[in-house]
Amino acid sequence: FDLILAMDREIHRVLHRRAPRAAHPRLRLFMEFAAEAGLEDVPDPYYGGPNGFEEVLDLVEAATRGLLEHLRELCRAA
Repeated sequence: FDLILAMDREIHRVLHRRAPRAAHPRLRLFMEFAAEAGLEDVPDPYYGGPNGFEEVLDLVEAATRGLLEHLRELCRAA
């Protein structure tokens, strides 16, 4: 895999422990691609109140846009 995305820091730590050392640079938090959100973890929408799912969807969409831009930059550099 070129990129392995974790939705929260706990999963990132588990992946980091289990993955071979060579894979560590490819382990990233999904929310790194939405730095403007100011969050490291994608929150659990079930605990977000009445708007929890909408808020998480907004975060995921923002991170997806950032991820796509990151991938475009990698392609341009190649």
